[in-house]
Amino acid sequence: MSEWNGVETALLTRLEKYRLRPRKSHAGAIRGERLSPKKGLSIEFADYRHYSPGDDLRHLDWNALARLDKAHIRTYRDEEELPVYLLVDTSASMGFGDPPKSHFARSLAACAGYVGLCGSDAIYPVALGSKLSEVRAIRGRSGYRRLQEWLRALPEGESRLSAGIQRFAQSGGRAGMALILSDGLDPQLPEALRSLGGRKHEVLFIQILSEVDMDPDLEGDLRLIDAEDEGTSVEITATSAVLQEYKKRLQAHCDELQAVCKRIGAWYLRVENRDSLEEVVVKRLRQSGALG
Repeated sequence: MSEWNGVETALLTRLEKYRLRPRKSHAGAIRGERLSPKKGLSIEFADYRHYSPGDDLRHLDWNALARLDKAHIRTYRDEEELPVYLLVDTSASMGFGDPPKSHFARSLAACAGYVGLCGSDAIYPVALGSKLSEVRAIRGRSGYRRLQEWLRALPEGESRLSAGIQRFAQSGGRAGMALILSDGLDPQLPEALRSLGGRKHEVLFIQILSEVDMDPDLEGDLRLIDAEDEGTSVEITATSAVLQEYKKRLQAHCDELQAVCKRIGAWYLRVENRDSLEEVVVKRLRQSGALG
């Protein structure tokens, strides 16, 4: 499989003016640029902390810089960061398509992560693999390089999607925006989404399908092997009636995912691996209200 090439600098530059738009406030760990859900507080000075690359220079204390020759940032009591979780599907089915669905997922994660970093949000990248490892937050615009390196190093073919989401839902992280980037081809996914919705996360599910998923070019007697469970296989005769039934079931599955997202108050967006990245991020995500 070819290597993921990242996102063009021109698109990232265009994204700098946008921000992720949660429908409600979420408690962060440190100062950010969003109102805290805590009650009874006003916008007032709270404390100083050392400057980190990517911090908003509007909060830099220039007097302290001139006096101490050290950069300090003013923090405010009711401004906190937004936790943003980038949940990237690493299951084997994401390797299908030209370009692979996994590449489009990484590009979308890079774009969403960059928008969050520019907005002083805390980015938590999570590979939906067999084990949910500790994920350190990435902060500040300069942290994009670290996010990019993480995306390049993502494993493939090591997860069961629904199990990964269930583990994340049970991990006890602070509620925030949870962006799921996946083809959604797991029959247990609707139940996993319901579990995640009960954890107070605001979910944005971007389902990425390929031409192979939507219109498989199959003919004759075949033995199909489950890409995510090599021990499971089925023998079929690929007639036009069989392919029509497959398409019908795929559409029913996608409709169920969309209905579940609606019930838990999540955003749902279905895209194709050959779609324009800029079109999806700048236009369709803005139209959904998740970006503005």
